[in-house]
This record gives sequence, C-alpha cells and structure tokens, in this order.
Amino acid sequence: MVSTVPHLIFEVTPAIHRAINFPFLARTIHERLAATGHAVLDELKSRMYATDEYLAGNDPDGEFVVVRLFLSKERPQSAQRAMGQVIHDAIREAVVSAGVAGWWQCCVFVMDFSAAPYVKTVSGTDHETSPAHA
Repeated sequence: MVSTVPHLIFEVTPAIHRAINFPFLARTIHERLAATGHAVLDELKSRMYATDEYLAGNDPDGEFVVVRLFLSKERPQSAQRAMGQVIHDAIREAVVSAGVAGWWQCCVFVMDFSAAPYVKTVSGTDHETSPAHA
C-alpha cells in the first residue's frame, strides 16, 4: 500500500500559542479526520510554528492561527472541504475554550498536491516511493 500522508502545518501568534495545548489539539484533529474516513490516523503528521513577529491588517494586537493542509492523495472537492472544516472547527473550539482575548482569526488552506510528484524514504524499507505517481 502506498502511503498518502496528509501534513498539517500550523502557524500561530503568541497569545494563541500560549493558550492552546497543541499536542491535545493535534491529537483531536487527527482522530476527527480519521473518523470521517478521509485520512488514516497513523499517516497524519502535524507541527506548529509560533511566531514572535507578525501583523494582522493594521492591528498589532490581532492574533491568528493559519493551517496549511497538504494533501498528496487525490480527494473529491467535497472531501477536501470537509477536512478543512474539521480542522477549522477543532481550532475554533480550542481557541474559544482557552478564552483568547481580543481579535483573533483562524484559517485553513487545503492544498491539493495529488498531481505533484514527490519522493520520500521511510525507514525500515529498502526503497524510495513516489506516491503521487505510484
């Protein structure tokens, strides 16, 4: 079976970064995406990058979290939208529950790279794979 790992890359501003429990949020998102059937739990990969330098519009106090969901397996537009909504809703819940004060925004970009070639190596195997064209 060819692995088709969805990658989630979170970019967050300081107040949101301090307020949310990222490992719990990532686990929640992974479990919800797997429950929809649009991803395999063990294949999901997430990481968060926090920034100290940012500006939202002209508001130096505006906070945000932006997620890029990279997809390497072709999925219908409806599945892509559903995956983005699952991620958005989990982030929104986490930020609201954490009581982040002031103006904030969350945004999810679903990026379909299913037609793009890529090469990866998985330890414990004796070959490289190119899942987009396997």
